[in-house]
Amino acid sequence: MEITDPISSILPQSPQIPLIPPQNPPQTEHPAAQIGIKLNGTNYAIWSQIMEMYISGRDKLGYINGDLSQPTPTDLTFRQWRTENSIVKGWLINSMEPHLIGNFIRFPTAQLVWESIATTYFDGSDTSQIYELKKKITQLTQHGGTLENYYNNLQGLWREIDFRRPNPMKCAQDIAQFNRIQQKDRVYTFLDGLDDRLDNVRADVLQLPSLPTVEQAYALVRKEDSRQSVMLGHAGMGLIAPRGGGRRDEGSKG
Repeated sequence: MEITDPISSILPQSPQIPLIPPQNPPQTEHPAAQIGIKLNGTNYAIWSQIMEMYISGRDKLGYINGDLSQPTPTDLTFRQWRTENSIVKGWLINSMEPHLIGNFIRFPTAQLVWESIATTYFDGSDTSQIYELKKKITQLTQHGGTLENYYNNLQGLWREIDFRRPNPMKCAQDIAQFNRIQQKDRVYTFLDGLDDRLDNVRADVLQLPSLPTVEQAYALVRKEDSRQSVMLGHAGMGLIAPRGGGRRDEGSKG
């Protein structure tokens, strides 16, 4: 073999193995990932809950709640923090209506964007909003609709109130007592709005030795509601004459 032969013909053939494995896997999600709701200035309560759930589900909640503080530029983790902060900020900005973006895009961190939005659209009390929510609850009844829709509408209003007016207690015993009182009030509200056909089960729930939670009360009422539906179905079937057993036509007598 000549000395001038190519090196590749001298060295044994072997599979090509990368000398340096990739350090970080590529991002699989665009920084401006699509969110299912847009902040429009009037829907902060539901928008913030959805966004918090979205960000938490991607293990990035620390970028908006302060748990993951910004490292110094000389820190080895700074580059990764900067990248992921931009991703989370992109999620927030992309979930706004276009006319709001200019108000928040210049904040350098996702946390500052998040806090500025909260300062702008949530004052911590929302007195007028709570008044409207409570007014809706007092006016809400089953009114011939399905039990499920009535219950879900109540739960949605209660969740909104809980978000806007969280439990103010600090002591564990006080918190538990507050929750028990709140549960009783909600059971009374739920039972009061039921249709009259459910009067019997309403009375049964109120006569229990220990008043159940609103979820337990709903389960008890749902059983009676299902029983009545089955009975009505059977009654309807009884109005249909069985095949071959119907009444003969008067002209067939003879």
